[in-house]
Amino acid sequence: VTSDVTWEDSLLVGLEGALLGCTYYLLFCRSCGSAVGFILYSSGSDLAHLRDLFCFFKDSIMCYLLKNQMIIEASKVNFPAVTLKE
Repeated sequence: VTSDVTWEDSLLVGLEGALLGCTYYLLFCRSCGSAVGFILYSSGSDLAHLRDLFCFFKDSIMCYLLKNQMIIEASKVNFPAVTLKE
């Protein structure tokens, strides 16, 4: 993570979805202000392994492919499918 990613000091609470009942900090792009991920602060035991890690939304990431020197959206890169519960 570079200085281009920031987070606010206020904690958010997940009210639905995979982060239901969790508290987290939202990560923002300093340039455009878009939400790009989160840092999980507290959770149940099923997500404990993600606490204090920078978790990014795949839709918000650009990738640089070394082999063919191209910049593409991460959503177009083939990542292994992993859910938050895994």
